[in-house]
Amino acid sequence: MPDFEAEDRSGVKIDTGTRRFQVTAYIGGLKIIGVVYFSADTRASSRRASDFIHSLTQELITLSTPRVYERSSGQVIDEPSFIVITRSRIDAVHAEELEDEEVEGP
Repeated sequence: MPDFEAEDRSGVKIDTGTRRFQVTAYIGGLKIIGVVYFSADTRASSRRASDFIHSLTQELITLSTPRVYERSSGQVIDEPSFIVITRSRIDAVHAEELEDEEVEGP
């Protein structure tokens, strides 16, 4: 039987059941890019990330580390720590699942 105390576990990642998605939402003259977190059991693995976002029943989506752009100029107009958006106000939305090491960008 191996000695578990002596095993190197530095490369082991523990799945906490949380998935990160980079969401791009277009609302009126704004483009908002941020990260949303969901538990693993709320998303079927066969679904595309954008399809998953469209299938949500909750009305509010909280995005962390968002960037708010003016759509016409592409200029960043705000970078709050988080933002809550109402799904019914979104004109278009796109989502991509992020890997552990990925960093969101414009």
